[in-house]
Amino acid sequence: MKVTKPTIKNIARAAGVSTATVSRALAYKNNLKPATAKRIRQIAQEMGYHKNVAASQLASNMTNTIAVIINYTQTDFWIGILNGILHRARELNHQVITFYAGDNDSRRLTQTVNEALEHQANGILMISGKMEQEQVEILSTAHMPYRLISIYNPEHPEHRYVSSNNVEIGEQATNYLIKRGHRRIGLVGIDHYLTGQQRLFGYQRAMTAAGLPINPHWIHYGDYSYQDGKKLFSAIQDGSVTAVVAGSDMIGAGLLKAATQAGWRLPEQLSIISIDGSDTCELTTPELTTVSQDFYQMGITSVDNLLQDQPSTFIPTTLIERDSVQPLPTEK
Repeated sequence: MKVTKPTIKNIARAAGVSTATVSRALAYKNNLKPATAKRIRQIAQEMGYHKNVAASQLASNMTNTIAVIINYTQTDFWIGILNGILHRARELNHQVITFYAGDNDSRRLTQTVNEALEHQANGILMISGKMEQEQVEILSTAHMPYRLISIYNPEHPEHRYVSSNNVEIGEQATNYLIKRGHRRIGLVGIDHYLTGQQRLFGYQRAMTAAGLPINPHWIHYGDYSYQDGKKLFSAIQDGSVTAVVAGSDMIGAGLLKAATQAGWRLPEQLSIISIDGSDTCELTTPELTTVSQDFYQMGITSVDNLLQDQPSTFIPTTLIERDSVQPLPTEK
């Protein structure tokens, strides 16, 4: 059986359109009917087509390349990951090409995955990439190895990852507050996606194990950003909680800022433990106690994991005590 070569000309013939139309569709130009563009891209995917941007690299034997896709920048956690990737890649004589895919923009992520494949990298590292079936199918068709970083989905163990264990993070942060006498504990700034729901489960597990109530009014969603932290202070301003687990350092910093502006004394009126462990924790007053993720090590491990085809890995976290948590008398 003759196999059709994945060229623009053959894609155009199969789709019944011109080669110029195929080029516009594969470049995600907006001057085509969506149905036409989708059909062309589907045919190209089935043929295994990817534009050979890397031809010059192949000619000069420069094929040791890792593509890194950044899909979330509301907080600065990705900087440590990227630094770790760059350090390890340099040690292994690999080049790194970085791509920005917007913040949780599915269409842009699909486009970016295709762009990364054009460079014929050894593999793709996706920092906090919320993978959907469309992107998975593209990577599977291209036989491109990839790893998710700082995000994971237990329902899809085939999507290998390097991450912290978010359930344990939520549980560890909550238990820290419980051991310091707090009973009315909130969870603030998590998202509705995998990371947020995993941390919520850890929070719930700790509260249940301690026999404490879980009030839905103590749980507030956000996007992990500093601005959201400031806004969400109003949700806990009634004093119904004595302490909160902040979904990120940025959320914690935003809560501190808004509370201070409202005239609150911290941590006397509100204790805060945050998640991430970035430099932000030492820039606030009081400084933030945090569950610190080793993002740099996450980046280093992700390179090894990808190139050596290793199984998914959790990176241990560390609890760093500072001044943002006030112990309370233990209730009898």
